[in-house]
Amino acid sequence: MYVLDAGQLSRLLRDLELTAAETTRRAALQTEKHLWLLSRLHRTNVRTDALFQQRLASHIGLRGKLRARKNDLFDLVESLKSAPVPRFDDLLLRVSELTGQVEKSVASSVLALFDPDQPVIDRDLREHLPRYGFTPLAEAPEYDECVAWHRMVRLLFNQVIDSARWASISSRIDSTLPAPSGAVLSEVRKVNLQLSHARRVVALMPSMQSQAGLRARAPELVVTPAQAPRQGVRLHLCR
Repeated sequence: MYVLDAGQLSRLLRDLELTAAETTRRAALQTEKHLWLLSRLHRTNVRTDALFQQRLASHIGLRGKLRARKNDLFDLVESLKSAPVPRFDDLLLRVSELTGQVEKSVASSVLALFDPDQPVIDRDLREHLPRYGFTPLAEAPEYDECVAWHRMVRLLFNQVIDSARWASISSRIDSTLPAPSGAVLSEVRKVNLQLSHARRVVALMPSMQSQAGLRARAPELVVTPAQAPRQGVRLHLCR
Protein backbone atom coordinates (compact mmCIF):
# COMPACT_ATOMS: atom_id res chain seq x y z
CA MET A 1 0.00 0.00 0.00
CA TYR A 2 1.35 3.43 -1.00
CA VAL A 3 0.34 6.42 1.10
CA LEU A 4 1.77 9.09 -1.24
CA ASP A 5 1.84 9.01 -5.03
CA ALA A 6 5.13 9.21 -6.94
CA GLY A 7 5.11 12.99 -7.26
CA GLN A 8 4.32 13.60 -3.61
CA LEU A 9 6.98 11.14 -2.48
CA SER A 10 9.54 12.74 -4.80
CA ARG A 11 8.90 16.18 -3.28
CA LEU A 12 9.23 14.78 0.24
CA LEU A 13 12.53 13.04 -0.60
CA ARG A 14 13.81 16.17 -2.32
CA ASP A 15 13.17 18.17 0.82
CA LEU A 16 14.88 15.54 2.96
CA GLU A 17 17.91 15.67 0.68
CA LEU A 18 18.06 19.46 0.78
CA THR A 19 17.65 19.75 4.54
CA ALA A 20 19.45 16.60 5.81
CA ALA A 21 22.49 18.39 7.24
CA GLU A 22 20.52 21.14 8.99
CA THR A 23 17.80 18.86 10.35
CA THR A 24 20.35 16.34 11.67
CA ARG A 25 22.06 19.20 13.54
CA ARG A 26 18.71 20.33 14.97
CA ALA A 27 17.83 16.76 15.97
CA ALA A 28 21.18 15.99 17.63
CA LEU A 29 20.03 16.51 21.23
CA GLN A 30 16.83 14.52 20.77
CA THR A 31 18.84 11.76 19.06
CA GLU A 32 21.24 11.56 22.00
CA LYS A 33 18.35 11.34 24.48
CA HIS A 34 16.67 8.59 22.48
CA LEU A 35 19.86 6.51 22.21
CA TRP A 36 20.68 7.01 25.89
CA LEU A 37 17.22 5.82 26.98
CA LEU A 38 17.27 2.96 24.49
CA SER A 39 20.61 1.66 25.77
CA ARG A 40 19.52 1.73 29.45
CA LEU A 41 15.83 0.85 29.31
CA HIS A 42 16.31 -2.84 30.05
CA ARG A 43 19.18 -2.31 32.50
CA THR A 44 17.44 -0.07 34.99
CA ASN A 45 14.36 0.02 37.20
CA VAL A 46 12.19 2.78 35.77
CA ARG A 47 10.20 2.97 39.03
CA THR A 48 13.23 3.99 41.11
CA ASP A 49 15.96 5.36 38.81
CA ALA A 50 15.64 9.14 39.24
CA LEU A 51 18.07 10.02 36.42
CA PHE A 52 16.29 7.74 33.95
CA GLN A 53 12.94 9.17 35.03
CA GLN A 54 14.17 12.72 34.52
CA ARG A 55 15.52 12.02 31.05
CA LEU A 56 12.47 9.99 30.05
CA ALA A 57 10.14 12.78 31.17
CA SER A 58 12.14 15.31 29.15
CA HIS A 59 12.28 13.08 26.07
CA ILE A 60 8.59 12.24 25.88
CA GLY A 61 7.42 15.70 26.97
CA LEU A 62 5.55 15.08 30.22
CA ARG A 63 3.28 18.00 31.09
CA GLY A 64 -0.11 18.87 32.51
CA LYS A 65 -2.22 16.06 33.91
CA LEU A 66 0.27 13.41 32.83
CA ARG A 67 3.09 15.05 34.78
CA ALA A 68 0.90 14.81 37.87
CA ARG A 69 0.54 11.08 37.17
CA LYS A 70 4.18 10.54 36.24
CA ASN A 71 4.78 7.82 38.84
CA ASP A 72 1.92 5.82 37.38
CA LEU A 73 3.44 6.27 33.94
CA PHE A 74 6.86 5.08 35.19
CA ASP A 75 5.13 2.03 36.71
CA LEU A 76 3.52 1.36 33.34
CA VAL A 77 6.82 1.66 31.45
CA GLU A 78 8.53 -0.71 33.88
CA SER A 79 5.70 -3.26 33.57
CA LEU A 80 6.04 -3.24 29.78
CA LYS A 81 9.57 -4.63 30.08
CA SER A 82 8.27 -8.02 31.22
CA ALA A 83 5.47 -8.24 28.65
CA PRO A 84 5.30 -8.59 24.86
CA VAL A 85 5.74 -5.33 23.00
CA PRO A 86 2.29 -3.69 23.01
CA ARG A 87 0.40 -2.51 19.99
CA PHE A 88 -0.02 1.23 19.64
CA ASP A 89 -3.78 1.15 20.17
CA ASP A 90 -3.41 -0.75 23.46
CA LEU A 91 -0.63 1.45 24.78
CA LEU A 92 -2.45 4.61 23.70
CA LEU A 93 -5.47 3.52 25.70
CA ARG A 94 -3.44 2.63 28.81
CA VAL A 95 -1.57 5.94 28.82
CA SER A 96 -4.72 7.91 28.05
CA GLU A 97 -6.56 6.29 30.95
CA LEU A 98 -4.18 8.14 33.29
CA THR A 99 -5.52 11.54 32.23
CA GLY A 100 -8.74 11.06 30.27
CA GLN A 101 -7.04 12.65 27.24
CA VAL A 102 -5.77 10.94 24.10
CA GLU A 103 -2.03 11.04 24.83
CA LYS A 104 -0.81 10.15 21.36
CA SER A 105 2.61 11.83 21.50
CA VAL A 106 3.59 10.30 24.84
CA ALA A 107 2.21 6.86 23.98
CA SER A 108 4.01 6.75 20.64
CA SER A 109 7.26 8.00 22.23
CA VAL A 110 7.14 5.23 24.85
CA LEU A 111 6.30 2.62 22.20
CA ALA A 112 9.30 3.70 20.10
CA LEU A 113 11.62 2.81 23.00
CA PHE A 114 10.31 -0.76 23.01
CA ASP A 115 9.95 -1.00 19.24
CA PRO A 116 12.26 1.46 17.43
CA ASP A 117 10.49 0.64 14.16
CA GLN A 118 7.37 2.46 15.31
CA PRO A 119 6.88 6.18 14.55
CA VAL A 120 6.49 8.95 17.10
CA ILE A 121 3.62 11.37 16.54
CA ASP A 122 4.77 14.84 17.53
CA ARG A 123 3.30 18.22 16.65
CA ASP A 124 5.96 19.06 14.06
CA LEU A 125 5.35 15.81 12.19
CA ARG A 126 1.59 16.33 12.32
CA GLU A 127 1.89 19.85 10.91
CA HIS A 128 4.57 19.00 8.35
CA LEU A 129 3.23 15.93 6.52
CA PRO A 130 0.11 17.56 4.97
CA ARG A 131 2.52 19.64 2.86
CA TYR A 132 3.02 16.52 0.74
CA GLY A 133 -0.61 15.49 0.54
CA PHE A 134 -0.66 13.30 3.64
CA THR A 135 -3.95 13.18 5.51
CA PRO A 136 -4.00 15.90 8.20
CA LEU A 137 -4.66 15.00 11.82
CA ALA A 138 -6.88 17.48 13.65
CA GLU A 139 -5.69 19.34 16.73
CA ALA A 140 -8.09 17.35 18.90
CA PRO A 141 -8.94 14.11 17.06
CA GLU A 142 -10.69 11.04 18.39
CA TYR A 143 -8.91 7.92 19.67
CA ASP A 144 -9.64 5.90 16.53
CA GLU A 145 -8.34 8.68 14.29
CA CYS A 146 -5.03 8.70 16.22
CA VAL A 147 -4.68 4.92 15.83
CA ALA A 148 -5.41 5.08 12.09
CA TRP A 149 -3.03 8.02 11.59
CA HIS A 150 -0.21 6.21 13.42
CA ARG A 151 -0.69 3.21 11.12
CA MET A 152 -0.60 5.41 8.02
CA VAL A 153 2.57 7.18 9.20
CA ARG A 154 4.27 3.78 9.56
CA LEU A 155 3.28 2.93 5.98
CA LEU A 156 4.62 6.27 4.79
CA PHE A 157 7.95 5.71 6.55
CA ASN A 158 8.23 2.30 4.88
CA GLN A 159 7.60 3.99 1.54
CA VAL A 160 10.42 6.48 2.21
CA ILE A 161 12.87 3.82 3.43
CA ASP A 162 12.14 1.56 0.45
CA SER A 163 12.88 4.33 -2.06
CA ALA A 164 16.19 4.28 -3.89
CA ARG A 165 17.02 7.81 -2.73
CA TRP A 166 16.77 7.08 1.00
CA ALA A 167 20.08 5.16 1.26
CA SER A 168 22.18 8.24 0.50
CA ILE A 169 20.14 10.39 2.91
CA SER A 170 20.56 7.75 5.63
CA SER A 171 24.32 7.64 5.07
CA ARG A 172 24.56 11.41 5.49
CA ILE A 173 22.63 11.17 8.74
CA ASP A 174 24.91 8.38 10.01
CA SER A 175 27.99 10.49 9.35
CA THR A 176 26.78 13.18 11.75
CA LEU A 177 25.14 11.06 14.49
CA PRO A 178 26.41 11.17 18.09
CA ALA A 179 28.98 8.60 19.18
CA PRO A 180 27.53 5.08 19.67
CA SER A 181 26.05 4.45 23.12
CA GLY A 182 25.24 0.77 22.81
CA ALA A 183 22.03 1.50 20.90
CA VAL A 184 21.32 1.85 17.21
CA LEU A 185 19.14 4.48 15.57
CA SER A 186 16.61 2.66 13.39
CA GLU A 187 15.80 3.77 9.87
CA VAL A 188 12.27 4.59 11.01
CA ARG A 189 13.64 6.84 13.75
CA LYS A 190 15.93 8.58 11.24
CA VAL A 191 12.97 9.35 8.98
CA ASN A 192 10.95 10.49 11.99
CA LEU A 193 13.64 12.87 13.24
CA GLN A 194 14.31 14.28 9.80
CA LEU A 195 10.67 14.99 9.00
CA SER A 196 9.90 16.46 12.41
CA HIS A 197 12.91 18.75 12.56
CA ALA A 198 12.66 19.74 8.89
CA ARG A 199 9.31 21.47 9.34
CA ARG A 200 10.65 24.94 10.09
CA VAL A 201 13.37 24.64 7.46
CA VAL A 202 11.06 23.39 4.72
CA ALA A 203 8.42 25.99 5.62
CA LEU A 204 10.76 28.65 4.23
CA MET A 205 11.03 26.85 0.89
CA PRO A 206 8.55 27.64 -1.93
CA SER A 207 5.71 25.15 -2.23
CA MET A 208 5.36 23.43 -5.60
CA GLN A 209 1.60 23.05 -5.21
CA SER A 210 -1.14 24.83 -3.36
CA GLN A 211 -2.23 23.29 -0.09
CA ALA A 212 -5.73 23.03 -1.53
CA GLY A 213 -4.45 20.87 -4.37
CA LEU A 214 -2.53 18.64 -2.02
CA ARG A 215 -5.46 18.11 0.30
CA ALA A 216 -7.69 17.22 -2.61
CA ARG A 217 -5.39 14.26 -3.33
CA ALA A 218 -4.96 13.22 0.31
CA PRO A 219 -5.84 9.58 1.10
CA GLU A 220 -8.81 8.88 3.31
CA LEU A 221 -8.47 7.62 6.86
CA VAL A 222 -10.15 4.23 7.06
CA VAL A 223 -11.13 3.29 10.59
CA THR A 224 -12.44 -0.17 11.42
CA PRO A 225 -14.82 -0.90 14.29
CA ALA A 226 -12.02 -2.76 16.08
CA GLN A 227 -10.21 0.52 16.51
CA ALA A 228 -12.99 2.22 18.46
CA PRO A 229 -12.19 3.15 22.08
CA ARG A 230 -13.28 0.71 24.75
CA GLN A 231 -16.37 1.36 26.81
CA GLY A 232 -16.00 3.10 30.12
CA VAL A 233 -13.02 5.31 29.18
CA ARG A 234 -13.72 8.95 28.47
CA LEU A 235 -11.18 10.22 25.95
CA HIS A 236 -11.09 13.75 24.58
CA LEU A 237 -8.52 16.20 23.30
CA CYS A 238 -5.44 14.85 21.56
CA ARG A 239 -1.90 15.88 22.44
